[in-house]
Amino acid sequence: MNERDLQVLEQYPFTVNASWRTRGGFLLETSMGRLLIREFSGSTYKLQKEQELLQHLKSCGYLVDQMEPDKEGRLATVYREYYQFVVKESLDGRECDTRSESEILKAASLLASIHRDLQGFCEVTDEDRLRLSGADVVEELKRHNRELRKIYTFIQKKNRKNEFESAYLSCCKSVLLEAQEIERSLEASSYGKLRERALIEGHFCHGEYIHHNILVGNGKMSVINFEKFALDVQVNDLYLFLRKILEKQNYDFHLGSRILKAYEQIRPLSIQEKEYLSLRMQYPEKFWKLANYYYNTNKAWIPGKHMEKLEKFLSQREKRVSFSKEILYNNSN
Repeated sequence: MNERDLQVLEQYPFTVNASWRTRGGFLLETSMGRLLIREFSGSTYKLQKEQELLQHLKSCGYLVDQMEPDKEGRLATVYREYYQFVVKESLDGRECDTRSESEILKAASLLASIHRDLQGFCEVTDEDRLRLSGADVVEELKRHNRELRKIYTFIQKKNRKNEFESAYLSCCKSVLLEAQEIERSLEASSYGKLRERALIEGHFCHGEYIHHNILVGNGKMSVINFEKFALDVQVNDLYLFLRKILEKQNYDFHLGSRILKAYEQIRPLSIQEKEYLSLRMQYPEKFWKLANYYYNTNKAWIPGKHMEKLEKFLSQREKRVSFSKEILYNNSN
């Protein structure tokens, strides 16, 4: 999007007083307050469902970045035949501080409340299940493990190996064994029933509940960027939030336990959900992400940061697995 493309705003029922670039779009000072416009290339079907979800959350008292329709009531405004744009509320606040325990725990409680209020908030149709369902995690982990094996074989065949490639080979076999065991355990677990229930009863997830999408301002906490929302097992949101926070906090066991407690004070987890969360946390997701990034980028130059991330993963490995198993242990005791 460039300055002349701001002409698309003529299709909206507000006047623009000022605009400036921001990540992925333009911030606007308008007669309706501060808004954000960005290019859109997704499904208009999902966009409409997202708006319904946001309207429901707003009616429940949550601060979320609802979309603003254009003069014709469209959420995605067409411009020059090939481009579409969406306009959203721009909420005040800074990102949730991953070093602040109070903010982390408040965010965990907020997630539990959102999950509670998104369970069955609307009637789910067969088309919704077809178009809004999240990925089957068992199939996803099978694909990840195939990729890890392929990358291992690729590096093995190289005559000259850089520092990252040598380090990868030295630990890949044991990590892969761990990953394959989690795949088998997840397939044999009650995950399939959890997913089936979520699709039937209409359990919705944020899809990317991480600190970047949680804003703090004026003593309030808001949640933005629901674009990846899905009809799915809600524990997926909790898993992602936990993993991202604990990676930054060196898998602090006490912090992880307090996050779970804060969540469960509002929405208790079933035995099956804890089993699923435990298995997701045990899977070496960070290792797969590093390997996948390496394989799909310029292999002649590996950033030093990449090696640092691998070393960090290995240093946290024992703590991660220990905490993951403790989730289930605490549940059964």
